[in-house]
Amino acid sequence: MLFKWIPKPEYLNDTYIPVKHTVFSSMLIYNLPDALWFLSGILFIRFLWFNDKKWQWIYIVCFYVIAAGIEFSQLSNNVPGTFDVLDLLFMGIAAFVEGLFYKKFCYIGRTK
Repeated sequence: MLFKWIPKPEYLNDTYIPVKHTVFSSMLIYNLPDALWFLSGILFIRFLWFNDKKWQWIYIVCFYVIAAGIEFSQLSNNVPGTFDVLDLLFMGIAAFVEGLFYKKFCYIGRTK
């Protein structure tokens, strides 16, 4: 879709590496981007409300609900995309790992 309006650079034709379709490669291609999007949203919220633990938690929970709502709304025909349980699983794993890193490295010694 991008290259309909912008001409495609020539080097992109030479750097294409075909990927064998396996279960693992499908997870990397289709589920990992949603998890990374979810992780970046959590990290952005933590950055904005770094010193206010209460509001940080409220906004992160709201972000969890919105992300899950977007994924579940794909069950209807009105929202584009396909519902995938693995998307929810990868988002949950990303949130869990981020939470562990936050508690281990950032939460220690905070006063609020």
